[in-house]
Amino acid sequence: MTTIEDQNKLSVISKRDFQRKLNIQKQRDIKKLNSAENEKIDFFEQEFSTKCGEIEELLNISESIAIKDRPDHLNTVFKDLLLLQKYVAASNLFLRTYDIKKCNEVLNTLTNKAKELEEKLLPKKKFGFRNKTRVTNNSIGNSNNCGKDEPDLPEISKKLTLLDETSTGFSGRSDEQLCLKSNEVFKKDVRLEGMKNCTVKIFGTSSTLHLNQLKNCIILCGPVSTSIFASNCDDCELVIACQQLRLHSSKHVKIYLHVTSRAIMEDCTDIMVAPYNWKYEGIEQDFERSGLDNSFNNWQGIDDFNWLKANEHSPNWSVLEEVERKHWS
Repeated sequence: MTTIEDQNKLSVISKRDFQRKLNIQKQRDIKKLNSAENEKIDFFEQEFSTKCGEIEELLNISESIAIKDRPDHLNTVFKDLLLLQKYVAASNLFLRTYDIKKCNEVLNTLTNKAKELEEKLLPKKKFGFRNKTRVTNNSIGNSNNCGKDEPDLPEISKKLTLLDETSTGFSGRSDEQLCLKSNEVFKKDVRLEGMKNCTVKIFGTSSTLHLNQLKNCIILCGPVSTSIFASNCDDCELVIACQQLRLHSSKHVKIYLHVTSRAIMEDCTDIMVAPYNWKYEGIEQDFERSGLDNSFNNWQGIDDFNWLKANEHSPNWSVLEEVERKHWS
């Protein structure tokens, strides 16, 4: 006859055995995950190396291209560079910091080489719009009046703006209404840093958007072709569209979001989301230029790295009720 003491011993042994099996399964899962991640990295490195080689080959034959065909040739180079930049951004989820830095260095080298070739091979007089105001520390970009967007530049000219300043934006501003126009941000990295009580409108299609140390700010941004990185944003309203969103160390933020992958947040609290609803003249064309699918919006697909319970919703973010949503125009 089994005593209560014997039953308790069996229960303890059973629990230990169950925990041991759980630990074994956990180790197997980690091993599988690491294996899958390594396969992704190996595939990425092969693809990245192949694409870089193709771009390098295009650059090497540039001087042998007929003069009349050089603008289209360089246009192809910049298109390939942009697609490769998007590929790197989309792979950031599994790439190591070192890998991302190394890829960006390679992309910068290729872009600089393309810039040197453009300066050498294309007549400057055809691109008078290239003479832009240089950036300063406190005002990276100097448009403060948010009027209508400027008329479109010719398509080939837009591609060649990649060779101008690679970034623009604002830093250290307070209590201002600021604006960046389409031709100021086209395919550039936009940075807004150290700002308080500001409203910023960004028309057109930028390459990436970086937001850092923003307090009580409103940011309205046209479609970003790759990623948006936001950190240390407090009491802000962000109206943003992108392929990928990463939000870090932020609180009390309302996000009107259009995103085509799953957004990621970490160390954030009181985040509220709603679908992107900013309207301005030419936004449909900007979505086309950015490569974002305007018909698909994964705005509720958010992964909170501080909340790993798959069956329970993270308490750190919620959907903004319709009656509380603003309509931006």
